[in-house]
Amino acid sequence: MNHLFEKAEKARQSSKFGEARKVYREIVRKSSTPQDQAEALLGLADVERIMGFFIESMRHYKQAERFIRILDPVSMTDAQMGWALAARAVGRPTEALRELKKALAFYKKQKDRQGEAFAHWALGGTFRISGDMKRGLKELQTAFKIFKALDDPEGVSYTCCALGGIFRMLGRYAESGRYYREANRRMRQRKDTFGIAYSYCGLGNVQRMAGHFKQALPFYQKAEKLYGAIGDRVSYAYTLWSIGTTYKMLGQYQPAWSAFQKADILFKKTGDTRGRIYTLLGFAEVEFLKAASTRSPRPLRERARVRGDAWWKQAKRIADRSKFAWEKLHVEALKDGRVNLLASRYKQAGSKFHPISLPINWP
Repeated sequence: MNHLFEKAEKARQSSKFGEARKVYREIVRKSSTPQDQAEALLGLADVERIMGFFIESMRHYKQAERFIRILDPVSMTDAQMGWALAARAVGRPTEALRELKKALAFYKKQKDRQGEAFAHWALGGTFRISGDMKRGLKELQTAFKIFKALDDPEGVSYTCCALGGIFRMLGRYAESGRYYREANRRMRQRKDTFGIAYSYCGLGNVQRMAGHFKQALPFYQKAEKLYGAIGDRVSYAYTLWSIGTTYKMLGQYQPAWSAFQKADILFKKTGDTRGRIYTLLGFAEVEFLKAASTRSPRPLRERARVRGDAWWKQAKRIADRSKFAWEKLHVEALKDGRVNLLASRYKQAGSKFHPISLPINWP
């Protein structure tokens, strides 16, 4: 089995996640010991989570737990961590936070600094998605400090990306750009294809939110090419959504619509509730912008308004069932001119990002 594990790990490190998934599934079929089953299922679940097979990933994490519950408490906690990250992606951030806090307590008790740093990193991203950006920033800064002390290049690189993301949400674009550039430099040194794409998308997002829309597109195009090459579905979908938003801000509605459609297909496939809310809002806003245009005949503008209402209602239904605080605010902001409410909430969270009118340059 050792040669198969080595083959899977090599593919995974090369961002060939589809190939790694096939090998891990082969190991699961062929392995006869609890240790091999546990290790293969954990590897399979991790790769599936990265690829956006969230439901399958959650099932394999639970299967792995049955083999390692007694054998290895550390691996047991690793499985619970992975499950929490997958649960976060399918719209269950509250459950994810609960599991991640338990994992952090365990790692601290075991004096496992590597696990502790990973837990802080995961909590940081989850707090951010849950709307608590101040707590998210604190967790990520703690993770960064530990990873640096451990001289962990991968941990530092991905935490740089996460810090870039949260500083962008806070409207601190200069700091965000510094972290994304540092992440990109480190990822290129390590030849981490996924990480390079991730950091390029981040650099594009900084430019977009700062209002430099044309400068954002080359970064997105680089990320799109790399994500397409490795078969990613999760971060690739958000890159497509970002491209759509950028074209929307430039008033180029046809390419914006096309990018939103491609993103929406992937979000449906992965079950990413948060992503779906954003693409539906993208569709709605494009129609509202068309409805507001005085260059089109009145009947066309009225049809666009009706279509915009229909897309907005879909977004609201999903948002109302979800636990994503910011996305609910975004839905409310898009309808009936409630942008001021959203701006005030960002201000309360310590953010300098203040949306004021359509089109809204969503984070």
